[in-house]
Amino acid sequence: MPPEFELLHRSEDGDGAAFHSPDGALLAVWGTNVAEGDFLPQVKKQISRDEKEGWKFTYRRLTREWASYSGTKDDQIRYVRGITVCGDRAAMFLIDYSREQKAAYDPVVTRMVRSLKPEDC
Repeated sequence: MPPEFELLHRSEDGDGAAFHSPDGALLAVWGTNVAEGDFLPQVKKQISRDEKEGWKFTYRRLTREWASYSGTKDDQIRYVRGITVCGDRAAMFLIDYSREQKAAYDPVVTRMVRSLKPEDC
């Protein structure tokens, strides 16, 4: 997690949390269970829900093991990354920030994508 982010909310079951930064960015991280082969359909459902909320995605890379997609809504950018973990779980993050902050957040997103790796199962 980038150091300037502060905890906003933690889920009751401990599988996720939301953070915000002083500049208005939002970061959500969570884990979820997935049945064999269900990761990609779950990601596609999330994309569909986001599109119904007005997000327009211009980048999508979707596989059975990982997914990344990004796009815009009004003056906001959203980037989502997810990976399968140990076959039956997924780890995800979502970050929203203003278009004006794109240059500042590009390296943050790159660092987060690189750091999201499965641990020993």
